[in-house]
Amino acid sequence: MNSGLLTAYWIESPNRGGPLGFGVTAHSIDDALGIIRFFGYTNYLPADLASLKIIEGVRYHDLEANHIRPNMGPIVVRGMWYPFVRLGM
Repeated sequence: MNSGLLTAYWIESPNRGGPLGFGVTAHSIDDALGIIRFFGYTNYLPADLASLKIIEGVRYHDLEANHIRPNMGPIVVRGMWYPFVRLGM
């Protein structure tokens, strides 16, 4: 059962040519990966998910200030806030 608590994740893929990373707020890491896939970024997720660099509980001030912060969406709602596409799913 879902407790309703959300966690902000910063996820970096070893695959080059894509976004600097993915900022996702979700119920779990599996939920976060599902959100990334939902927005069409499946090709940037490796087959071996163990090669992802994942920061759980990332906070605004932990993020890069010159590109990530000015271009992100809200971190406090469920969804992908970097790269920012839209609110809601």
